[in-house]
Amino acid sequence: MKNDEKIDINLDIDSKSDLSEEEQAKKNYETALRYINIAEHMKQFEDQDKYYTRAIKYLRLSRPYYDVHAMIKDLRVKKFTARAEGKITLYEEACKIRDKAKTPSDYYSAQTIFERIHRNELSKQIPENRVSPEIYKRVCECSDSEQQAIRCSEMATAKAAEQKRHNLFVSIAFMAAIVAILLFVRTTSFRSCLASVYSLTGDDVGAWEAYYYVYEKNNDATAYENYKEHRYQAALKETSDGDTKTAMKDFKALAKEYYKDSAQQLLELEKQNIAKTEPGEVVSYASMDWRVLDKKDGKALLLKDHALANKAFQEGDSNCTWATSSIRTWLNDTFLSENFLPEEINAISQTEVATEPNPAYNTSGGDATSDQVFLLSSQEVTTYYDLIHNTKTCWWLRTPGATKGSMSFVYKDKTIMDYGYDCTAVKFTIKPAIWVDIK
Repeated sequence: MKNDEKIDINLDIDSKSDLSEEEQAKKNYETALRYINIAEHMKQFEDQDKYYTRAIKYLRLSRPYYDVHAMIKDLRVKKFTARAEGKITLYEEACKIRDKAKTPSDYYSAQTIFERIHRNELSKQIPENRVSPEIYKRVCECSDSEQQAIRCSEMATAKAAEQKRHNLFVSIAFMAAIVAILLFVRTTSFRSCLASVYSLTGDDVGAWEAYYYVYEKNNDATAYENYKEHRYQAALKETSDGDTKTAMKDFKALAKEYYKDSAQQLLELEKQNIAKTEPGEVVSYASMDWRVLDKKDGKALLLKDHALANKAFQEGDSNCTWATSSIRTWLNDTFLSENFLPEEINAISQTEVATEPNPAYNTSGGDATSDQVFLLSSQEVTTYYDLIHNTKTCWWLRTPGATKGSMSFVYKDKTIMDYGYDCTAVKFTIKPAIWVDIK
C-alpha cells in the first residue's frame, strides 16, 4: 500500500477578520462542518484522524453560541474508531502480504506497512474508553507491529540470500553456454545478462548502467525499474563511502523521477556539503555552482557563481524598483520552478529584503519584499567584497541608480557602478542570491 501523497486541506480562519464573537463562532462552526465532510471522504485513516481533530477544534471555538457537546462526543468516537479500524485493516493486510510472500520485495512491502502502523502508534494512542471493547481488543492484538516489522526484515534478508545462491547457480550455468557468443557482442540480450550478473554479485553501479543501456535500446519498462533501484542502492553506498559528488549526481537523476526519497537524500548531502564549506568557497546546489558568502543561524547565504544569461531588470516600463521588477518575479517563479527540486525550494528561506536608497544619489530603493531569491544590494556587495570574484560580465544589483529608471550594477572588476544603467537594457547578467537552511 502506498502512502506517498500528502493531503492537507487547510480551512483555517483568518485571525485578522473583523467579526463579532457570534459571527466568528458561526464561521468556526461552519468550518468544523466542512472538516467533518472532508474527513468522511478521506480514504487514509491518518487523514480522517487529522480532519476529525480539526473539526473538534473548531467546534470548541464555536462555543458558547452553539451547543456542540454532543457533536464533539460523537466526533471523538468517530475519530478513534477510524484510527483503530485503520490500524486493524493495515495490520491484516500486512499479515496477508507476509504470509503469501515469495520474494524479498514482498517481505519489505509488509515491513513498510508494519513500520507505518508502529510510527502511528507512537504518536496516536487509542484510549480504551473511546472505542468499543471489541475494537479495542482487536487493536491490542495488533500492538506487535514493531516486532512484526523486524521479523519481516529478517525474513527478507534470508529470502534474498536464498535467491542469490539459487540465481547465482542458474546464472553461472546459463552464462557458460552463451558467453562465447555474446562476450564481444554489444546487444541488449548480452547487457541484460550482464546486468543480472552485476546484480547477483552486488555491483550496483555496473547493474544500473547495464539496465539503463537495455532501457534506452528497447524502451524496456522492467529494465528501467531495475535501473532506478540499482542506481538508488549505488547512491546509498557512495554516500556511506564518502563519495558525495557521485552520490549527489545519482540521487539528482533519480529525484527527477520522484524515486523513493532520492530528493531528500540529495538535499541532505547538499546541506552537509554547504555546512562544511567556508565562506568564499564554491558549493553545488540544484546542480549549479554557488559561492558561500555568509553563514549564520543555521543558514548559508549563497551567490550564483557563474552569472545567468543577459536579462533586462524590467521588461516594459522603465520606472521600476526591485519590488516591482519583472526580474524579481522571474527569479522567484520561473527560475525556481525550472531549476530546483521541490525539496530544494523548501530548504530556501523566505528572506525579508529591504533595499536601501542609492548611497551616492539617495534614490529611493522602493518597498521591502519577502523573497526566496533576490539580487544583492550595493551595500551587500561592499560587505562581501573580498569573497566575490571578478567576472566576465557586468551584473545587476537591486539598488537603484541615479534616477528612477536606472539600476546599479557591478562591473567586471567588482567596481560598484552607483550611477546605474537603464533597467530595460539586456546587456547585463544575473547573479541570484539565496539563503539556504542547512540545519
